[in-house]
Amino acid sequence: MLKSPHHAIDLSFMRLKPKPEGGGVDHWNVTAAGPYSEPGNYTQDCATGRQIAEEFLKYIGKHPTNGNATLLGCITVDMIQKQIPKGLVLGFMSAVNDYAMIVARIVAGSTTSSSQTSSSITHAIQVWRDADTKFSNEVTLDARSDHDELWQAKEDAETAMLKEPCRSLDDIRAKAEIALRDENVFDSIANCTIGSEHALRVFLRSLLGEEPEPVDSGGN
Repeated sequence: MLKSPHHAIDLSFMRLKPKPEGGGVDHWNVTAAGPYSEPGNYTQDCATGRQIAEEFLKYIGKHPTNGNATLLGCITVDMIQKQIPKGLVLGFMSAVNDYAMIVARIVAGSTTSSSQTSSSITHAIQVWRDADTKFSNEVTLDARSDHDELWQAKEDAETAMLKEPCRSLDDIRAKAEIALRDENVFDSIANCTIGSEHALRVFLRSLLGEEPEPVDSGGN
């Protein structure tokens, strides 16, 4: 019997096929929302595709084995054979492409390495560290108070740091190290939104050097 970690067991969108079906692994066991003639089904499929891609990418990042190196090809073959609806395909592939672009940007050398972070990233990180330290110190001194203003200042500084675009490989390393080492920042990236967008997407675009999108204040 197969045991975890194994993609057919661990990934929600895969399954082991029983003997009557010939055995092996079904690499795309996903139900589409329904006919695209009905409003909302295409959008729902796109969202489902992205969600599945994020699950897939997290899994292969945690288990970068030779076997898992072939998974994307297997998924694609099953998509073709099953004639998967367009929304699921585009949603899945667009999320995979987001991650691929980050690596491709580094490999292509379109980011530079200057052995130091840019002034904008340095400033954003320092402002966040100062706000985080001030909040932590005040909570230690007076645990009974909510310290709402200091907490909000810390959150605002963290958001600004996550959104600040990287200008070099050193900028990318600096932000990635913070995301990996600070549990609060990691949690924000994994579970929170910035405006109406998932924080992870905002963070990834910043690694690509993209300027943050303007926030709609409700005007024109």
